[in-house]
Amino acid sequence: MKNKFHFFLTFLLGMLFVFISIFAFVYSSYFVYTIVILLGLIILVDALFNIVKMLSTHKNHFLQYLIHIMIGILFLLFPQLPFSFVIVIFALYICIAGLSHFITYCYYRKEKVNGRMIFLLASIVFLAGGVSFLLSPSVHAQEMTIIFAIYSLYLGVKYISQSIRELLSENRVNSLKRHIRVSLPVFMVALMPRIVIEYINEHLETDDIIVEASRTGDLEVLIHVSKDGFGAIGHVDICYNHEVIAYGAYDEASTRLFGAIGDGVLFIVDKQKYIPFCKQDDPTSHVFGYTLSLDEVQRTHIEETIQKFKENLIAWQPPIYYHAKANDYASRLYSHTQAQFYKFKKGQFKYYFVMTTNCVLLADRIIGKSGIDIVNMNGIITPGTYFSYFEEEAKKENSRVLSKTLY
Repeated sequence: MKNKFHFFLTFLLGMLFVFISIFAFVYSSYFVYTIVILLGLIILVDALFNIVKMLSTHKNHFLQYLIHIMIGILFLLFPQLPFSFVIVIFALYICIAGLSHFITYCYYRKEKVNGRMIFLLASIVFLAGGVSFLLSPSVHAQEMTIIFAIYSLYLGVKYISQSIRELLSENRVNSLKRHIRVSLPVFMVALMPRIVIEYINEHLETDDIIVEASRTGDLEVLIHVSKDGFGAIGHVDICYNHEVIAYGAYDEASTRLFGAIGDGVLFIVDKQKYIPFCKQDDPTSHVFGYTLSLDEVQRTHIEETIQKFKENLIAWQPPIYYHAKANDYASRLYSHTQAQFYKFKKGQFKYYFVMTTNCVLLADRIIGKSGIDIVNMNGIITPGTYFSYFEEEAKKENSRVLSKTLY
């Protein structure tokens, strides 16, 4: 039986979010300064406590704690400065989201993808709002507080309803209903797999860990993460009937902006060959596997979706096919596993863009047919969004997640 204590804590967390949102609405003029002053006090007290603790342990971190004290005092004396900084960061994030949506629109327009106007309108709204916040952060303090309050209220209601459903043991195994999911901010979930890796490396020494593998499923979600570079953000593959399907900018000759943009390449490979290759190619990487249960309807939907993808593919050969000394990722994968590589003839996935049309979006197109509830409105979907969802789902009773494996 999965532990329901986790969902009791989730309920309390939801109540806390609701309380914070109500406080922000009612006392919007004082909310920001109250939060900053409380944060300054916490930082200051924590730094002083650590200095006292340091004297007894003889560990020299005095400079680090001195910086913390200075930050705490700065928050107490000038509470408006930290909030202005938060507004600027928020504005930059909105601008990045706007640019991402505009780039996506340009590629979708080139490929005549339906629904592309939504990305153009979203980019205009995001860029206009982001630039406005950047030019006058202090003027928008009230609006920022309202946005924060609404966001907190939504998260609170979401966590409360989710925990109540779980505590009442609602059965969701065969549900095909999709909901809009507004998760935690993207910068919080993006590096979540990396945080878990640090914990695993610190506390565990085994190679493979299997959690509750009592039944077998047809579909497994593979989430990769490593310590360095883009690998810290992660990568998502889909494994259906022992066949791994992955999408990315694997044609390095077509990539731009440090691999952020390029031709979309899909490869299909046998899982028994793929997992050992991943462990050998990057020893610092970890692969989290979440096996999902499927009924006949879900299985049929997924097979139809995969077949539609395959009908829009054209074979592509990695560089090693022509040059024996090629050593890019696609070439190494091909030489070790004989994976089959393809490019898209047309459509949404012909061009890869790390911020939107990425490995997560393709995975969502496939497993979304099974009723997985990860449609994200944050604008930027990261593997961390999937990771946080499946970690949460794995703790539930009547869950779609049959087993969790760490390779």
